[in-house]
Amino acid sequence: MNPYRIFLTGIAAISALATFFSCERPQHEEAEPAVKDRVLLYYAAGFNNLTSYLEEDIEELCTKGYVPSRTSGNVLLVFQNLADGSYSKAVTPILYRVYKGSDGKTVKDVVLTLEKGTVAASAGTLNKVLATVRERYDSYEYGMIFSSHATGWLPASGTVVRAMSGDTVSPSSIGNEYSPETGTSVQYEIDLQDFADAIPMHLDYILFDACFMGGVEVAYELKDVCDMIAFSQAEVIADGFDYTTMASCLLQSSSGLYDVCKNYYEHYMNLSGEYRSATVSLVDCSRMEDLASVCKEIYGSHRIELDGIDPSYVQCFGRIPEHRYFYDLKDIMNQLDLSAAEQDAFDAAMNGCIIYAATTGQMINLAIDEFCGLSSYCPNKNKYDDFYKTLAWNQATGMIQ
Repeated sequence: MNPYRIFLTGIAAISALATFFSCERPQHEEAEPAVKDRVLLYYAAGFNNLTSYLEEDIEELCTKGYVPSRTSGNVLLVFQNLADGSYSKAVTPILYRVYKGSDGKTVKDVVLTLEKGTVAASAGTLNKVLATVRERYDSYEYGMIFSSHATGWLPASGTVVRAMSGDTVSPSSIGNEYSPETGTSVQYEIDLQDFADAIPMHLDYILFDACFMGGVEVAYELKDVCDMIAFSQAEVIADGFDYTTMASCLLQSSSGLYDVCKNYYEHYMNLSGEYRSATVSLVDCSRMEDLASVCKEIYGSHRIELDGIDPSYVQCFGRIPEHRYFYDLKDIMNQLDLSAAEQDAFDAAMNGCIIYAATTGQMINLAIDEFCGLSSYCPNKNKYDDFYKTLAWNQATGMIQ
């Protein structure tokens, strides 16, 4: 089994989730609070070759860590669309709540059942699931973990490319899934703008357990729908984040997302070889406008230098050609002849945005020598320039003209 959370071949081994759940609610429980304190949704767009990994994440989340009681004010929800033995066999996506009953048993209550074959990597499905969460659970705080394949802001074009192994892959945008009718030959995905538009309420945070989501373009596009984002600038090892501590961090701690990111970095930093591979950052979305304003001034004042950047001299987070569209934002600035005042302004804006940032210094066979916590498209890449101009970040900063 390939250890990376990227598109390579392999059939996921599937096991039944029902073995560790009781589906019967114990009788005579106390009434739950009308307004919840915190709601955590794990959204698994996993009808793809990550199924077995996402299934393991769900098991760890629901059986090996903190599971709230029904009356605690904390709500743990799972939405899953996972392949069931064969990619040609349609499955029924479900949203369910997991909690401890008064007898100590873990209960799985189905909240929403969608039509068999429904694609989770769809703006419409994402909107429906989140709208259901909002309607069913009035809460002071909402957070979402989105887990699947992804390549940040890249367009969901379905372009067929080749990986180093020679396998056919797609660059994908957000949540790439297969078609039950045609197996692995068709993928579904969500463009970044559509992903943002699909979110029907304000989220306190989004955690992307997916590759290449850690871009300034992503953070800026989502700044109006969430307060904080945690994500990776490079690939994510298929094992992903630590789900044995995930719920306790996010449902029981005010510093939860910071702890999740720190735990993620420390876990992979303690591994060896190719598994010692991680990039992660936590961003304050309310400070993104300040960063955009500073970058706009710099880009406008250094247009000739900006247009003359050689991307081969800038830290890139993609290991293969199809993923070489994600560059370290600060290292792009390093290529410009900034004045001391400009450098100070940029550093201050970055420090305001970045709550936490860390890297192990490598991603498999790629050295990571420059790392600020946000990636960016790089001038002179050209391929996606026309599409990039449609992104809110570029419209705010004018990097690509």
